[in-house]
Amino acid sequence: MEAIQRLTEVLERKLGKEIPLQDVGYETMSFTHEEIDEELVPPYMIAFVEAPILCHSANYTDDEGNYYTLMLVEIGGDTPYEVWLVNDKLILHFNSVENE
Repeated sequence: MEAIQRLTEVLERKLGKEIPLQDVGYETMSFTHEEIDEELVPPYMIAFVEAPILCHSANYTDDEGNYYTLMLVEIGGDTPYEVWLVNDKLILHFNSVENE
């Protein structure tokens, strides 16, 4: 549920409105290393993570039809790797530990 909380917090700041939880989709997926798109998650971020690699995803569609997706990829440790997409296009991906 961390993905839902993170998505709603960021979008509420960005869009300037409350995001109703019933409008947010959520799913958890598991992947092998080969299944993960290298454009979304660089291989070095998951090189030492044992399969299956878990990814928690939350999504929301705004009133204009823009589709926002946040994927939290478990890479070991407490901080997941974040991947942000708008209308299925990558806009940002990072690990906050890298930026400290």
